[in-house]
Amino acid sequence: MAKVCEVCGKGPIVVNSVIRRGKARAAGGVGRKVTGVTKRVQKPNLQPLTVTRAGVSLRLRVCSKCRKSLTV
Repeated sequence: MAKVCEVCGKGPIVVNSVIRRGKARAAGGVGRKVTGVTKRVQKPNLQPLTVTRAGVSLRLRVCSKCRKSLTV
């Protein structure tokens, strides 16, 4: 099953997970240093939703933003 919203097409995106250590300059330290950068995946918040169209009920997997706009 694809992790894609069936209404807007929103899907997973790849982002960097940045690990930092140290104390910020504003707090009296020497500054935050980046010690590691790894890739990670952010997935959309997909929810099941039953929609009735022309007397036929359809079960869709939609993101939470689309679900709010469809169930108004």
